[in-house]
Amino acid sequence: MQILKLLKNHAVFGFAFTLAKATVYFVPLLLADVLSESDFGVLEYALAGLGMIVNTLINLGVPGAYPYFILRKKRRDLKATFSLHPIILLIPFVINQIVYFGFNLDINFYLAFNISYIIANQVFYSTQFKSHERSTIAVFFDSGVYLILLAFFLLSRLDLVSIGISTINKFILLYSLVYVMYAIYGYFKNKTSILITDYKTILNFSVHLLISTFLIFLITTSGRILVELFFDFETVGVYAFYFRLAAIVVMIHQVVNIAFFKKIYTFDPRVLDRYYFLFFIFIFTLSIIIFLCAPYLVNSISEYFSKTYMENRVVYFLLSAQMVMWIASALNSNIIDRENLAARNNTRFLLLIVLSSIALFLLKDVMTLSLLTFCHLSVIFLANIIQYFSLYKKEIYFLKSMCSLIVIYLIICGCYIFIF
Repeated sequence: MQILKLLKNHAVFGFAFTLAKATVYFVPLLLADVLSESDFGVLEYALAGLGMIVNTLINLGVPGAYPYFILRKKRRDLKATFSLHPIILLIPFVINQIVYFGFNLDINFYLAFNISYIIANQVFYSTQFKSHERSTIAVFFDSGVYLILLAFFLLSRLDLVSIGISTINKFILLYSLVYVMYAIYGYFKNKTSILITDYKTILNFSVHLLISTFLIFLITTSGRILVELFFDFETVGVYAFYFRLAAIVVMIHQVVNIAFFKKIYTFDPRVLDRYYFLFFIFIFTLSIIIFLCAPYLVNSISEYFSKTYMENRVVYFLLSAQMVMWIASALNSNIIDRENLAARNNTRFLLLIVLSSIALFLLKDVMTLSLLTFCHLSVIFLANIIQYFSLYKKEIYFLKSMCSLIVIYLIICGCYIFIF
């Protein structure tokens, strides 16, 4: 009976994960073929560019504080007070509505800020569910905005709604209102147990996570913003399409992160180092295999791919290789948070951002999309090294993981310089 129950639980999670993550992966690729190139670039800029980064600011680092206090410190008395946070998130959401409807804020920014509000809620609720090993629900919260985009895609194919960024904007606004209602419900459900002093305790810890999370997100998810800065929204669309295509391996990381989230906060670092080392090698190998197979598998089913692949295959290769660096930074961030080392990283991350910004400025006259992608990959690699250095200073050693990333980065450099 115990085995049957275990299989049933995993089967439910497996089905939910497959459905949700298939939506996350395929919907943007499908939208690339129905939206104009400019609209697709705007959507990606809002969805996984500016919206992602703004989310880290308005979330105040609170999602990362939840597992720290509830799992690491066993402060169950703070649990009810966390329900105050979605009410706080309403402040920037309301300001966005006022500025848009009252002062004609550009729709691109309005969409990005609404998406940031949604993502902030998704991350907050998903982290809670993962902390209590309610993985199935966490998966759907993580994927919510993409399920809404799936609804838009299906309705547009049935000619029930018009195709364009303005229609998507309305869908996103309606979904935002769901979180507004949920925030109000959660607050009134727990208001008798909410203490402002407890919320201050949470913020005193999370402010360091806010800065650290913002900086690491600025480093790892700024690709679309940089592409728009150097080129245009159509090029953002190209970059985003191949990023999405390469990100299929991220689903494996998400399975690991969701299923073993609690263990990441409790396992011995030496055990995690061994697992991370093997995981990074596996992800890199799989990414390269998928890159080599993609022309034979995707060319016939995606018009966008067939039109843009030859000109952008180097970009696709670099983004495929970048996935291991992106995944490593996400896994390392969990360790940094659990060891309360976020504040120590902030100065180093800030220095990395300043120096990389200077380097990009100096390269602006010779900048190409492939060079920008390689520079961004290199910055994410250096961010990982900074994370490992911070852990090393506290005598927490991830030597195998760090060495595997160094070798992988050298292989990428060799391929980029000598093959492509």
